[in-house]
Amino acid sequence: MTNEQIRQELIDMIPFRYMERFETLWLMLTPRYERLTTQQIKIQQELENEREMFWSALEDITCSVLGIPSQQLYTPTRRREIVTARQVIFFLIRPCYLQSYESIGKHYGKDHATVMHGVKQVSWQIECDKNYAANVERICYLLNDIGYAKPMKFYTKFVEHLEHQKEIKLKKQLKK
Repeated sequence: MTNEQIRQELIDMIPFRYMERFETLWLMLTPRYERLTTQQIKIQQELENEREMFWSALEDITCSVLGIPSQQLYTPTRRREIVTARQVIFFLIRPCYLQSYESIGKHYGKDHATVMHGVKQVSWQIECDKNYAANVERICYLLNDIGYAKPMKFYTKFVEHLEHQKEIKLKKQLKK
């Protein structure tokens, strides 16, 4: 018997005047995942599968663009090219699938501070290094070609934001 069936049987036995108390008690006693309907659980599983497929595609494309084997992303090395690949992945996975720093770090055996630092580094590198920015744009473009539009939209907005910030700085300098 499913939780939905048990809940329905209990509702049938409870007098109407106690219904509000029953709902509160039911919410307190049942774990969140058990309160979801089967359709909601199915939707969550589909989103989880989509996120895993995106993560895998992002790793493969990033490694092919940057010229490193994808297995090395999970090694504890500090080689610049591998760290750069990880950081680009951190930068793109976070806004596209609203992943927490902690969950991203756990995936690679890193802590949340490493992920935060990686995101900041990529932001700074895109602003300063045109070749680096071209590589990130190429990764987003390739992901867009295989059906993942979120990275390209995010990257476009990010670049527009950087350009806007530069304009503001120029205006402030001209006023002085």
